[in-house]
Amino acid sequence: MHILVITNLYPSRRRPAFGTFVAGHVRALRRGAATVDVASIQDQDVHRRILSKYVGLAARALWSATRAIARGKRPRVVEAHIAYPTGLLAWPIARLVGAKLVLYVHGADIYEVGTRSPLHRRASRLVFSRADLIVANSGYTRGLLRETPGVPHEKVVVLSPGIDTTLFQPPADARRRPDEILYVGRLDPQKGVGVLIEAVSLLADQGITLRIMGDGPAKEVLEAEAARLRVPVRFEGAVPPGEVALAMAEAGVLAVPSAHGEALGLVAIEGMAMGALVVASDTGGLSEVIQAGVNGWLVPPRDAGALARALSEALASARQPDDRRTRTMRKAGMQAAAQHDVYAIGERILVAYDALVGSEK
Repeated sequence: MHILVITNLYPSRRRPAFGTFVAGHVRALRRGAATVDVASIQDQDVHRRILSKYVGLAARALWSATRAIARGKRPRVVEAHIAYPTGLLAWPIARLVGAKLVLYVHGADIYEVGTRSPLHRRASRLVFSRADLIVANSGYTRGLLRETPGVPHEKVVVLSPGIDTTLFQPPADARRRPDEILYVGRLDPQKGVGVLIEAVSLLADQGITLRIMGDGPAKEVLEAEAARLRVPVRFEGAVPPGEVALAMAEAGVLAVPSAHGEALGLVAIEGMAMGALVVASDTGGLSEVIQAGVNGWLVPPRDAGALARALSEALASARQPDDRRTRTMRKAGMQAAAQHDVYAIGERILVAYDALVGSEK
């Protein structure tokens, strides 16, 4: 099976944490004996010089497809990550080379980019109507697709992007920091980091340290807010996945305080895989990932008081690692995360692709 992946999200030396789930997906397909070519945006700042970036991406994708055909290995499947707007490029290339078009929907392509204007809505509906298969990353995302006109619902399947369980595997000698709260992700208002900082300020008497891994447009505002509230916090910027995994293995609690409908919540899944105690917003796909009282804590989004109370309870559990409830919760989290093994999911994807292309090779 020869697959061409066209993506506006992919790690680079400058931004190693950008689109790591797409890179993990590619590794899983390759481990499953597929031949995979990747065409990605080289300069990862996709929010600037948009036209030139996507023209460049189209040129790289077309070159990859042409080169594969010249080698006698025509792509049978063309994937688009994320579905819109990348699908606008993937669709004509798939038709040109006679491949099946598969759109991977990660959330923002439904509730943000694809709804910015009437033109965007028409273009996104056109792309979805031309897909041979649409992969939603959660039941929540599938629900958004059902509300989107023009989407062929019979072609939608739900598959987690998955996590690399060879990387997100807790080391036997992991040493927890029971007074540390970890946040991993983009720094923008939708992620609720400001609410997290406010919540930690409410726990000032507990000697807690907040550790933030990630970057984004709200960094300076968040730094100023943390200083104003005198919250002890370390802003570490974007770091490679290996460092993220180690930080999750060490943290007392992992906070995922999203203020909007998170499409899935891969960070929460990665944290559970590393045995972290997870406190997350009860919104979007996070509500599918976390079972309150079973493998983590769920709180209403944008509620600093509720978040502070849940963090305090989770930290109390972290300080008692041998407590039966703590051990049970960690185990339940690791079992839930195991269902998102990217390599097992890759095998399922290739089975679906075999059925999609039929007996033709």
